[in-house]
Amino acid sequence: MPLSTFLGLETTLRGILAQQLALDVTGHNIANANTIGYSRQAAVMAPTDAYTVPGVTRPPQAGQLGTGVDVQSYQRMRDEFLDIQYRAQSMRQGAAQATQDGLRQVEVAFNEPSDTGLNSLLQNYWAAWHDVSNAPENLATRQALAQNAASLANGFQSLATQLQTVQSQTAQNVTDTISQVNAIGSQITQLTAAITADEVTGDKPNDLLDQRDVLIDQLSKLGNITVTVGALDTVDITIGGATLVSGGTPQSAIAESDMTSLTSGKLSGLIGLRDTTLPGYQASLDSIASTLITQTNAIQAAGFDLAGNAGGVFFNGTDAASISVNPAVLTTPSLIAASANGQPGNADNALAMADLQAAAQAGLGGATINTAYSQLVTQLGSDVRDATQTTDNATILAGSLDDKRQSVSGVSLDEEMTNLVKFQRGYQASSRALSAMDEMIDQLINRTGKVGL
Repeated sequence: MPLSTFLGLETTLRGILAQQLALDVTGHNIANANTIGYSRQAAVMAPTDAYTVPGVTRPPQAGQLGTGVDVQSYQRMRDEFLDIQYRAQSMRQGAAQATQDGLRQVEVAFNEPSDTGLNSLLQNYWAAWHDVSNAPENLATRQALAQNAASLANGFQSLATQLQTVQSQTAQNVTDTISQVNAIGSQITQLTAAITADEVTGDKPNDLLDQRDVLIDQLSKLGNITVTVGALDTVDITIGGATLVSGGTPQSAIAESDMTSLTSGKLSGLIGLRDTTLPGYQASLDSIASTLITQTNAIQAAGFDLAGNAGGVFFNGTDAASISVNPAVLTTPSLIAASANGQPGNADNALAMADLQAAAQAGLGGATINTAYSQLVTQLGSDVRDATQTTDNATILAGSLDDKRQSVSGVSLDEEMTNLVKFQRGYQASSRALSAMDEMIDQLINRTGKVGL
């Protein structure tokens, strides 16, 4: 059986169409060279089914003749293992970054070392008691002590308020982040439904898959996630142990209580700050303020004021947020109990108050008031340093892994320009072959006459 005259036309036409599709893919890559999350695509070409030439000399087949090329699929260049590694570092980075940001706010609130920090106010307070012990009958010196005490109390109150503000802001940030998690989950669910609908028909929605991967990358910064890919590229995603996405089926919004195994990501860092770190700082500050109030009032009550009367309350309140100087002491500094025996000129009680600076306090674990505060500041500095180091390390590792991902998925304009020329030449060559075939058929049909006519 002779071959069809038009077989060569079909073969070259397939070549033209395949090269055109490859050029279209190359153009799409170039157009998205700077699109965040875009994965480079490639037209996967393969020979079409060969034509078996009938014959009797080589039974049962005389041979096979190629019929051209076809684009089988549009491949999305992606390394899933690198995605998993990157997201693992992204989770770690998210937690460390949230912790670092919160601790830096606390560091600003403490403002140490400085002339206006609590440490400086404590030094001024103890120095004022020494001044009173040197001149117990001097009202100006007593007034200066009252003012320094008021400044110290205000310092405690201000620091406690700022810590509470940071804690409230952190709590609000947790709420906002959970809302962000649910919003991303909803978008992923919608994309998955669209992806599945396309894949059912045999299509491969590469651009939609890219969009979904960008959202999953964003989600990985917010909490520890697990991603399971199923048939037709459906995904199941959990965050902190809570099911956020289940294929393309809409899920109920998750709450903080649903995430029972949250171990990393921004949410983990924020919740750790809100529930553990910040309350720990506040408790330490309250212990220092409470010890100062209790010990100062005890020594004040054991002494006598300038009129020879027993000393009254010096500090009001019970913690850092409520500490204040007794208004009567502020308006009448003669009520300060500097004397230990009620005699004029005696300043033993003022000396005892000044010596409180160096006294070990059982309520502070055996530390002095100043040492306890220094330990709190040191702990804060250590926490900030650790969070910064963890953030820097995670950022470097995440950046390195993202570079590796880009080496696989990113668009290289140099490579695409090379492909552009390659497919252009292929298109031109196929077109030239088609022209040759057309000329041959034209010769056969229009220029071949009947002999003798």
